[in-house]
Amino acid sequence: MLKNLFDKLWYSERGTVIAVVAISMTVLIGFAAMVVDIGRLAAARQSLVNAVDAAAMAGAREFAVNPGTDPSARESAARQQALACAQSNGIAESDLTVNIMNNKVSVDATRNVSYMFAPVLGLESGQAAAHAAASAGSLVSYKGVAPLCIREQLFAYDTLYTIKFGSPDSQGNFGALALGGRGSRTYRDNLINGFQEPVHQGEVLDTEPGNMSGPTDGIDERLNRCTDGCTYDHFKPGCPRVLIIPLHREDSLEGRDTITVTGFAAFFIDRSSQCASDEIKGYFVRMAGEGDIDVNTPPTTLYGVKLVE
Repeated sequence: MLKNLFDKLWYSERGTVIAVVAISMTVLIGFAAMVVDIGRLAAARQSLVNAVDAAAMAGAREFAVNPGTDPSARESAARQQALACAQSNGIAESDLTVNIMNNKVSVDATRNVSYMFAPVLGLESGQAAAHAAASAGSLVSYKGVAPLCIREQLFAYDTLYTIKFGSPDSQGNFGALALGGRGSRTYRDNLINGFQEPVHQGEVLDTEPGNMSGPTDGIDERLNRCTDGCTYDHFKPGCPRVLIIPLHREDSLEGRDTITVTGFAAFFIDRSSQCASDEIKGYFVRMAGEGDIDVNTPPTTLYGVKLVE
């Protein structure tokens, strides 16, 4: 009799264990489905975020390279640029919405993601979504300026300007700046890599006197990084041949002097036979830099673009 009782308990407990294991396996499979499919949804959203960020910035840049007086033409060009950039990153036009208002380009994108495991729980798919907005305005700060300066003026596009002189434009000044320290070595490093601190409109900067013809050759190292065959009328964003130069309004500079930054301008550097070895010349070009901007001030020389949402 006692043996029969033990047998009943054994089989009863074994059935309970099997039931618990079955339930546990179902729960584990459910969690696995959630982890895998939520991961797929998160990856899809991150891909969309990267794409809409790039698209919004591309659209905002169009305000710089296409600054015509017809607002509708500018908005149309910005919209097309944003759409083209998003589509190049794998987003179908039917999944995109582009809105433009006051030099701000907003991009929204969605994507349906089919689940792999969640259908066993009755969930077939989810939707990833992303939003970004970029604005264009007057550039008021920039990280990476060249250690050079040029007097603010009405620049003509596609015109060659002397930025660093071979003979002084005023007593002891050749157009160079002492950014982050004095001396020809610092000047050369900044010429090659750009000054790695932001320079702000209204900031007072020291000039670097002297010709420094040897360190000026550092510009050639920078130019050699361009491998895309860029020209002043057709260059890629981020081309190392394009320098961002601080502007000033001082009439004359003597020795180690100071300038007050009034803005920034972009120049495509030309080191052809028109340029002596101790000179730096460049074509004034239309482009957009990335930095702090003032959306309420129309830029006179250089647009800035920035992600604002």
